[in-house]
Amino acid sequence: MSSGTLPPIESVSGGSHGVEAGYEQMLALAERYETQAGDFLEMAGLGARIMANGDLLESAILSPGSFADAEVQVLDATTGANGLTVRAIGIEADALGVRAVVAAFQASDSLSRHAVEMLDNALGRLLLPAALASLPALLAAGGISYAYYSTLSPEEQDALRAQLAENLGQLLHDHPELAQHLINGGGGLLESLVPGIGLLDPGDGPIHQATTNDAARLLALLLGDSTDYSVTGVDDVAGGASTAQPDSLRALMQQLDATNGLDDDPSEADMHGAIQIQQVGEKPHERYIVYIPGTDDMSPIPQSGDLSRDMETNYQLIGGMDSAYGRGIQQAMLDAGLDGKDVMLVGHSQGGMVSTSLAADPEFTRHFNVEHVVTAGSPTAQVTHLPDSTHAIHFENRGDAVPLLDGEDNPDQPHRTTVKFDEGSSDIGDNHGLDHYTNGAAAADASTNGSIQDEIARMNQDGYLGTGTSGQVQTYVITR
Repeated sequence: MSSGTLPPIESVSGGSHGVEAGYEQMLALAERYETQAGDFLEMAGLGARIMANGDLLESAILSPGSFADAEVQVLDATTGANGLTVRAIGIEADALGVRAVVAAFQASDSLSRHAVEMLDNALGRLLLPAALASLPALLAAGGISYAYYSTLSPEEQDALRAQLAENLGQLLHDHPELAQHLINGGGGLLESLVPGIGLLDPGDGPIHQATTNDAARLLALLLGDSTDYSVTGVDDVAGGASTAQPDSLRALMQQLDATNGLDDDPSEADMHGAIQIQQVGEKPHERYIVYIPGTDDMSPIPQSGDLSRDMETNYQLIGGMDSAYGRGIQQAMLDAGLDGKDVMLVGHSQGGMVSTSLAADPEFTRHFNVEHVVTAGSPTAQVTHLPDSTHAIHFENRGDAVPLLDGEDNPDQPHRTTVKFDEGSSDIGDNHGLDHYTNGAAAADASTNGSIQDEIARMNQDGYLGTGTSGQVQTYVITR
């Protein structure tokens, strides 16, 4: 991508201009209709009380003609063909119609989600039998391929591996929905591997069958499900987030990238697991931004050691479980004196997963008022609901495999916006880099989309973005 060119935003879902927000607005309209219908009925009753007024009835003797005319006018205005009662019934019918339309849309959305879950689960169940049925052909093809591969020179082998990786990356970039559906069938796949044992039943999905979340939970349990942690405060840190208050989404990503870079130096192994807490504004009205980097150890089976940002933590988070990283973050924030304070959580990859999980955890929100969550390249759909007081914006780069690991799209909620942009290539690993998410955030800053701009405005209004006074940056390292 040429310098100064922002990546295109492919889609924006959720937020103040999302589908669910539209449903809420329609239901609010129905409520106003019902209120108006009630007011009309009350006014119609007033007409009957007027006709029963004693003074008016006595005047009938004095002027029968005018009394009859008044009676006709009042009855016509209240119970006539165009009267208040008829109008109230019509408005009430409109309100019921609006509610029925919303209910039909929501039922259709739910049916669609159920159908996708059923199909993906069935696909996962079929993978193992299909693989076993085609095993002879697969072995023959594998043998022929290996025989051909072994005849190549080392340079040709390297070129072939690179070409295969590029083709796979291009496929992921061009068809991310394919990878998402395959991952969403993970529960069905594990069910077919352990039939009848019931390790994954009844599942937590809408169809009461195993889901990817159940599969991740099982993997976490098999790895020990450790949540023990240690938190260490670190002074005089070289590098990391600056004390400058971020003034945009792009600046938030830059600060997060700086925190993420604390462990880039191999000689600084003790900085693995580092998070940073930035004060913005002056006491006693200050707020805090917590920068939370992602996975340090990508090994499918975590290596021995004290790294808290490993695959076990990823399995725990996708499975909706507690993790050492999450508990350590909470303790670090308490150690920093944030109990009862307003906070924003900004996370990349696993850091975004744990940020979203903590924002939905009543134990965590008992200590901190989480006003905003910003995630970059994180699978967060496993957190199905955030408190209404928490606003979140999720960034996902096309071609980045990590946000697909939850197996489904993020929930569409009025206070939760998902921004998908395209600065991806055939390099799967590179697509996950924070440099791309910094550019994606810059594209969001420049966007005119209503959901995005409302989130930015709220961040400014709440005091997290701006050019005001900022305080110190505290660093904590979280280990197992």
